[in-house]
Amino acid sequence: MRHNFLMSNETLFRDLDVLDIDHMPEIFRFRDTQLRQIAECIRPAIHGGRPLNMILRGPPGTGKTTSVKRCFTEIEEAIPGIIPVFVNCQTVQTEYRVFRKIYAAVFRQKPPVSGVSVPSLIEALCEELIRRGAVLLICLDDANFLFHDHILERVLRSLLRLHEEYPGVKTGVIATINSPDISILPFLSPSVISVFRPNEVIFPPYGEEEVRAILHDRVRAGLYPDVLPSKVLDAIVQETMRDTDLRVGISLLHAAVRLAESDGRKTVTGADVRTAVLRVGHPHLKQVVRGLREDERRMLCRMAVLHQTGEGEMVSGKLYRALQAEVPMCYTLFFERLEKFRNLGLIEMFRPPYHGNTRQIVLRYDAGTVREACGVG
Repeated sequence: MRHNFLMSNETLFRDLDVLDIDHMPEIFRFRDTQLRQIAECIRPAIHGGRPLNMILRGPPGTGKTTSVKRCFTEIEEAIPGIIPVFVNCQTVQTEYRVFRKIYAAVFRQKPPVSGVSVPSLIEALCEELIRRGAVLLICLDDANFLFHDHILERVLRSLLRLHEEYPGVKTGVIATINSPDISILPFLSPSVISVFRPNEVIFPPYGEEEVRAILHDRVRAGLYPDVLPSKVLDAIVQETMRDTDLRVGISLLHAAVRLAESDGRKTVTGADVRTAVLRVGHPHLKQVVRGLREDERRMLCRMAVLHQTGEGEMVSGKLYRALQAEVPMCYTLFFERLEKFRNLGLIEMFRPPYHGNTRQIVLRYDAGTVREACGVG
C-alpha cells in the first residue's frame, strides 16, 4: 500500500491567515440585514451629523465584531470626516485605557505613558476633533467587560456629553454584547440612558447550512484542493453547532489540518477532528478567562474545584465562606465578582424560593473545563 506523505517543504495551507478566527473574510455572508442597520445608524455622520448609538447583541461567534470592523474599514477608506475607533474591552478595562486608545487612534500616536489625566486626554481629543471638523465613532467591543466598578457608566457619560463642554464635538458609540440575555441599561444611570438611547441590532446564531457555507468559503480560500473531504467538513459543522459559535468551527478546522500536516498526510480525517475537539475546547471560555484579573481567575478556579469535589455548596453564603481560605475578600466584593462572572457568561445565578437574598450559583461550563481554562488541570 502506497502512503501519500507530505514532503518536508510541503504544506496543506494555501493561506494560513484565512483560518485565523480574527481574519476579515473577503466574502462576509448572512449579515446583510445587520450591516444595513449599522450603516443607517452611521449615515447621519457622513453628512456631518451625529451618528446614532447602537447595541449589537448576540451570542459569541455571530459576526458582531466582523460587522463593525468591516464598516470601519469602509469608513477609513472612503469617509475622512469620520474617525472610527475600535476598543477591545476584554483587554481595555479602565476608563483611562479607553481614552488612551481613542487618543492613539485620533492622533496616530500614543499619549505619554504617565502624568496625563483622563480630563487632559479628553481636552486634547476634543480640540483636535473641532480643528478637523471630524465625527468620532467608537466601538466598545464586548462592552459587558466594563460593567464592573461602573466603568461603562463613566466612559459613556464622558463620551456622550462631550458636546456640552466642547460645542461642535460629535460622537457616537457602538457597544457589542455577547449575550442575548444581558441588558446594558441596568448598569447605567437615568442621566446616561437619556443621552445614550441606543438602537438595537440583533445577531442570531448561524444556522447549520450557514455555518457549512462559511466554513466552506474558508476551506476553499485557505487550503489546497482535496485536503478536507466533505464528510470531514460535515463533522466540523456538527461540532460547531453544539456551541453555536462559528469561531469553534474555524478553530477546529485550523487544528485538524495542523494535525494532518504534522503527521505528513495530505488529507484530513475524522480522527483529526476528534483530536482537535479535545484540543480546542471552548475558545470563548478561554478568551474570557484570559481577560480576568489574577484574583478573579483564582476565585473562578476555586469555585470549579468546589463544584467538582462537593466540598462547598454553590449557594451564595456557603460559597463565600468556602472561598475565604484561598481567596479572601469582603462580601460586597464577592457579590461584585459574581455579577461580573454572570455578565461574562461564566455562571448563572438564581434566587431559590423562600430563601430571601440567597443565590444559587451554577457554572455554565463543565467544572473540569473551567479549571483547564484557568490553567489548572
